[in-house]
Amino acid sequence: MPQNNIIRWKDGRGWIVLSGGDDTGSAVRASAIGRSTAGGVTAYLTFGSDSADAEKILDDMEDLGASSGYLVDVLTEDDETIRERLSEAMLIVLQTATDPDDVRSGLIGAAMDGIEAAYANGAVILAEGTTAALFGTWFLLSDNQVGGGLDWLEHILVVPGINAIADSPMAHSFLRSQPDAVAIVVGKGAALALGPDGEIEKWGNGQVTVALGSGYHP
Repeated sequence: MPQNNIIRWKDGRGWIVLSGGDDTGSAVRASAIGRSTAGGVTAYLTFGSDSADAEKILDDMEDLGASSGYLVDVLTEDDETIRERLSEAMLIVLQTATDPDDVRSGLIGAAMDGIEAAYANGAVILAEGTTAALFGTWFLLSDNQVGGGLDWLEHILVVPGINAIADSPMAHSFLRSQPDAVAIVVGKGAALALGPDGEIEKWGNGQVTVALGSGYHP
């Protein structure tokens, strides 16, 4: 498992890119394209009702130089197709305004099988906005509850779209209740990129901060 003193993440030959969102035409998307294998396929995940938004992202990514790509709707396509189309991609983009708990449910199973296979083979996984929150051990729900994340980042809460932990009373309260946890705050237009050999990079405007629980020990 790649790690530094604080952050530990899933083994694989690819990159995990956690973006704060609001990223149209930005350096974050361009950097993700640059890290992906030239000529590799780009897959854009959709969850039924957000296909129009995904089309906009596809157009923006192609304007930035992304290779040809396609949409993969995890709610309407069959499991075999989902696994195959995701596993062969070298850049996978997840972006949705849907409630993160619903997105997590859609990812479990065939979609996650395909994403994990692509990541193991060297794909860049670009998670924007609310989808970035799902890659931690926990994620925040809109009703002041905490859900269980995908656990690609160990013992970490990812909080996208704000500039500081103080901007989220929920995240601040969570760190008090989980003193050995770590919160990673990723602002809009910024991203945290985690590489296969332990690389940790800030992309975009660099607005990424780490907050430690009061009882944290590395």
